[in-house]
Amino acid sequence: MYKKKIFVAVTVVVCAVVLWFAVGIVDYCRLHRFQKPVFCIGTNLCQDGGSGKYVGLGYSYDIEGNFMPEDEFPGVTKWTYYLFGVEMETQIRD
Repeated sequence: MYKKKIFVAVTVVVCAVVLWFAVGIVDYCRLHRFQKPVFCIGTNLCQDGGSGKYVGLGYSYDIEGNFMPEDEFPGVTKWTYYLFGVEMETQIRD
């Protein structure tokens, strides 16, 4: 009985970690294509429709972009990736 409880607990933890990695990778890949993240919540957003800080579970992004309908090149133009508050990467669209 004791081994079964440990197995269930380990399985739940492993599934949670795998899900966290998957969610983080999806958002990271979207930003490499200069699109807004899907699984983050926008905080401190500007009135341009998307620039601001996006926060996920243990990671966040600062995003700048052209999100107004009249913008010539719409989408993310610059983003900075933070993992547990540490800046990991910055990219600017040419």
